[in-house]
Amino acid sequence: MSVLAVRTRLRRLLAGFREFHDEQVELIERQALLNRPWEEEFLHWGLDGRLHGRLVPPRRRHVATTRSGWCTGLRASE
Repeated sequence: MSVLAVRTRLRRLLAGFREFHDEQVELIERQALLNRPWEEEFLHWGLDGRLHGRLVPPRRRHVATTRSGWCTGLRASE
């Protein structure tokens, strides 16, 4: 097996691990939001591009969405 083939396989393996990790982080963030339903009331931009919520979030706390933009308000549309 050539060095190039080994590098290609290693890159694919690392890309797979990265994708798996990112999906796990997304699921953990969604579960955390589901456990704190009151945070849906904080102003935030949803994945649909609309402004959701009605309250200004406290200073050090603004996690009403996941990194991808998912929020509990979008749960009904899935």
